[in-house]
This record gives sequence, C-alpha cells and structure tokens, in this order.
Amino acid sequence: MEIEIFTLADFAQDNNSKLTIVGTFDSINSKQFPAQHPACSLACRLRFAAKEAGPHDFKLRLINTDGKEIIQPIEGNINIGNPPNGQFASVNVVINFNQLQFEKAGRYSFELYVDGEWKSGLPLLLNQVS
Repeated sequence: MEIEIFTLADFAQDNNSKLTIVGTFDSINSKQFPAQHPACSLACRLRFAAKEAGPHDFKLRLINTDGKEIIQPIEGNINIGNPPNGQFASVNVVINFNQLQFEKAGRYSFELYVDGEWKSGLPLLLNQVS
C-alpha cells in the first residue's frame, strides 16, 4: 500500500473516484486559545497493489503535542477488489471536520494507521498571533 495523497484542506470531496481538494494547509493562526476551526477536510488517496486485494482497516487519530487524542479516533474499513487493470487499485478517503477545538498553540498531528500499522503523520501547527 502506498499513500499518494495525505493532506488537510479547506474542502475535499470524492467524485466517482476523482479526488477534489481545495485549499490545502498545515497551520492555523489564532489570536486566542482555546481556538475553534469552523470546517476542514482530510483527504487521503491510497494505492493498493493487486496482491493486496481484500479487506483493510484504517484508523485516523488527531493528537496534540503531548500525544493526547483531541477527538475520538475515526475508524473504518476498505474492501479492495481485484484491480480491473491487473496492476493496482486506488481508493479515496475524505473525512470532514466541523468545529475542531484546540486548547493551546503548538504542534498537532493527524496519524494514519492501516491494518494496525502506523503509515503516516500529518503535522498541523496552531500559532498564536497578535
């Protein structure tokens, strides 16, 4: 399994296996904390080789600088069929968030696990500005 895309954006959508991503970012500025971010999307495109066909589990965690989860982990499963081209199958995962709460400035991270293994981390910096 390879990760083709793993990003945070203002908006993302899966349209019949085409992934639309608008406004990717990795930091949020706020004048005060706790801060609330109104809406964003996490977009992920995973590519599986033909030999990886079958069921796969995924989990997404959002943690703060102390490693504490700030939302309930998001879990799901993907069933990868035999690729029509005999080579690979791609799948898009889009998760939309509303009213994310951040208690303090610092580095946060989205962590992606597939089949119980950590695959990637996506940093998000929360900056306090005047």
